[in-house]
Amino acid sequence: MATARTDKWQHLVTGAFHLDEAAPEALRAEARAYLRSVLEVFPKGLEPVDDFRAYAVRRMAAALLRALESSR
Repeated sequence: MATARTDKWQHLVTGAFHLDEAAPEALRAEARAYLRSVLEVFPKGLEPVDDFRAYAVRRMAAALLRALESSR
């Protein structure tokens, strides 16, 4: 029997599906909440030498969140 994944990569996929299903009027707020959750799942102390993929996801999420919050 397969078990459900609950790791950081599954969090990205699940969040993407959630955003796809969000109502248009709620999409901006949902996207900000999702990006904040990504920043929690991918912690601040990530080092690119240790886990470059996770580091890249965190940097991208932080940049996108800043862009969304500055263009309110």
